[in-house]
Amino acid sequence: MPGKRGKQFLFSVQLNCREKETSVLTVKNTINQIKVTSPTEFGGKGNEWSPEQLFLASISSCFISTYLFFARSEKLERVELECEIIGQVEMINEKYRFTNINLFPKIMIASESLREKANKVLEKTHQHCLVSQSVNALIYYHTEVLMAESKMKNPAVH
Repeated sequence: MPGKRGKQFLFSVQLNCREKETSVLTVKNTINQIKVTSPTEFGGKGNEWSPEQLFLASISSCFISTYLFFARSEKLERVELECEIIGQVEMINEKYRFTNINLFPKIMIASESLREKANKVLEKTHQHCLVSQSVNALIYYHTEVLMAESKMKNPAVH
């Protein structure tokens, strides 16, 4: 990202396995914990977050965070975002790998006049999303820039 060249950043998490199949993921100075277990596809109960879901969540949340960063710098205000993500896992050379990831971001803008700016921010996001740039799987973006519902245009209306 602009202004961050040549710097290093360290991120850490703590994972503790206290139960038979479930671990607890924590991050210093955060309130929430995340319980992690294997997905049903790999013999788990599937009742907590799986490492595979967390991997996909990190891609989509980084995409959204990066978009919001550039939206602020471009003075693109009153934008809402949602993002679905689907990852395909396949056996490659006798090892499971994520091979394709499909990201379905929806960017809701308040007026048509913001569309060009929203697309400019989108281009920057594709170029600078840290997690997406760090993934070996192919990532396909199916982005939609849409006009937001009327409640966004007039926040007083519910």
